Amino acid sequence: ICDRSGSMQQGLKLAEQRRAAVLLMEALKEFAERVQEEKVNLSKPLEVKSEVYAFQANDQDAMPLKKMSVELGEKERIDVADRLASAPGPKTTDFIPLETIYSSIGEEDKKNIEEGALKKIVVVFTDGESSDVRRVQQSLEQLRKVGVIVVCVGITQEGATALTTYAPDGRLANKA
Repeated sequence: ICDRSGSMQQGLKLAEQRRAAVLLMEALKEFAERVQEEKVNLSKPLEVKSEVYAFQANDQDAMPLKKMSVELGEKERIDVADRLASAPGPKTTDFIPLETIYSSIGEEDKKNIEEGALKKIVVVFTDGESSDVRRVQQSLEQLRKVGVIVVCVGITQEGATALTTYAPDGRLANKA
C-alpha cells in the first residue's frame, strides 16, 4: 500500500517510496521465480501472489493498482511505478486500502491463515500521520486478529508517526 497524498511531493519522499515499492516488487518477483525453480523439491505447492494499492483520498483508494495475481512481470511493475510518480491526494487515507484488504479475506482464507497454509503480508509505505488514526488501528486490529502480518514503513524522518500508528510493526526508512 503506497501513499499518494500531496505531502509526498515534499523533498525526496515520493522518489524514495517509489524506489522502495519497486525494490519490494523486484524481491517478490525473484522469490516467486525461486519458488518455481524449487517446485519439485517442495512437499506442498507454494504460490506467490501480490497486489498493490495506493491511497490518495478518492474513489481509487479501494481499487488495486495491480490486482491480486501471480503476475508481476515488467509491465505490471512499470505500470505501478508510473502511478507512484505522482501524489495528487489531499489526505492520508491509508485506512481505506486496509479496510478493503480485510473485507476481501473470506472464511476459507481465515481458516488457511490460522492453519498456516496461507500467509498474508501487508506492507504500507507512508510519510505521515493518517487522516484517521482510529480507523487505521481498528483495521490493524482486525487484520492482525485473523493472522495477517501488517508492517508500515515510514518514508523519511517525517514518516516517524508510522512507528506509533502501526505499532508494534512500524519501521522508519530515511532512504529506500
